[in-house]
Amino acid sequence: MSPTVLLGSSSKWRRTIFAQHFPECGSDFLSPDIDEKAIRAEKPEEMCMAIARAKADALAPKVKGRDVLLVCMDQVVSCDGQIREKPETEAEARQFLESYRQGKHASFINGMVVLNAATGRCASSLNSSKALWKNFPDEVVDALIKKGDLFTCAGGVVVEDELLQPYLRCIEGTEDSVQGLPLKPLRMLLARAQAPAVTHVIFDMDGLLLDTESSYSVAQQEILDRWNRKFTWDLKAKMMGKKALDACQICIDELELSDLISAEDFLAEREKRLEVLFAKAALMPGVARLVRHLHRSGVPMAVATSSHRRHYDLKTSLHRELFGLMHHVVTGDQVSKSKPDPQIFSNAASLFDGMPAADTILVFEDAPSGVEAGLAAGMQVCHVPDINLSRDLCGQAHCELLSLEDFRPEDWGLPPF
Repeated sequence: MSPTVLLGSSSKWRRTIFAQHFPECGSDFLSPDIDEKAIRAEKPEEMCMAIARAKADALAPKVKGRDVLLVCMDQVVSCDGQIREKPETEAEARQFLESYRQGKHASFINGMVVLNAATGRCASSLNSSKALWKNFPDEVVDALIKKGDLFTCAGGVVVEDELLQPYLRCIEGTEDSVQGLPLKPLRMLLARAQAPAVTHVIFDMDGLLLDTESSYSVAQQEILDRWNRKFTWDLKAKMMGKKALDACQICIDELELSDLISAEDFLAEREKRLEVLFAKAALMPGVARLVRHLHRSGVPMAVATSSHRRHYDLKTSLHRELFGLMHHVVTGDQVSKSKPDPQIFSNAASLFDGMPAADTILVFEDAPSGVEAGLAAGMQVCHVPDINLSRDLCGQAHCELLSLEDFRPEDWGLPPF
């Protein structure tokens, strides 16, 4: 029997949306008794997560020991780099609306926490979307003020309001995220809160542990300049996680260069440029802290990278001591299939002592193909995408982080920092 999902929220909007999408949960809600205004942070991401966790902490005693998944959330809206809370005056509401109709977008950042009351396991994640409007007339502003709903919403805007809908230019992300209840990430969180505790960890390398993705971009753009082609992020996303020759073939096919250069020649030319760049590869933020913490805590770790061994040795040359903390490394020349095939992760798992169950292994990935491979292997997956990666290619993993600096080991049953 599945545990009951219970929403801890005082927001009528979030309760309404929750009831629509989780009708099996009934109409019972809990209201967290906290002073949200007392919880401040400079960054909107930090603030909404702090408030969501405070709500969960306040409600945890009420559900302790019950077969309940407690969902607590908070949304922070920002515009022009400033956090916008619920407007307190008509003048402030008009100021907010004026900026939106002048073309400034609103960013909706959601902090989500799911507490498994029966086990005490807590899972959390961030989600964000943006909304942009066309210019709307004064009478719409007046009608929204008179209606009053915007005074109950962070940012002073209700995106789904019928008065504003005709002027919505676009949403970057999802409408449910803008509304304050991102459904797909929430369902992944619910699954994560019920998953077994993580006992082993597998890391991808390029773009996750090491800042090498920029080297690929530089080298490939230098080659493509010859034919006045652009190496875009959409193209890069299709190549990420693939074996070297396969990735080069994708590049050639996408840019229609097959009559001008072969994948083999493109790869050979790229290799010469990368030799110099790879030797200078730096660690990504949060890597050293996390790897050393897991090692001190006795958590077995491995690397599963599409890079061949020669490139692995070159890229890690400045960080041999840190990579020496890994139990083992599997490189792209040791497998026959590229990600998103799960082969490389399954092989890496088989080399751990005692062959751990797949669902107790946590995979860290930056590439969509790697996320897909980890999920196909039956493992838990944490996605740390590049900020330039299209939002359409995110949202599949059990968790999404801006950086490894944001990882909370205790959310996965691992020892806290």
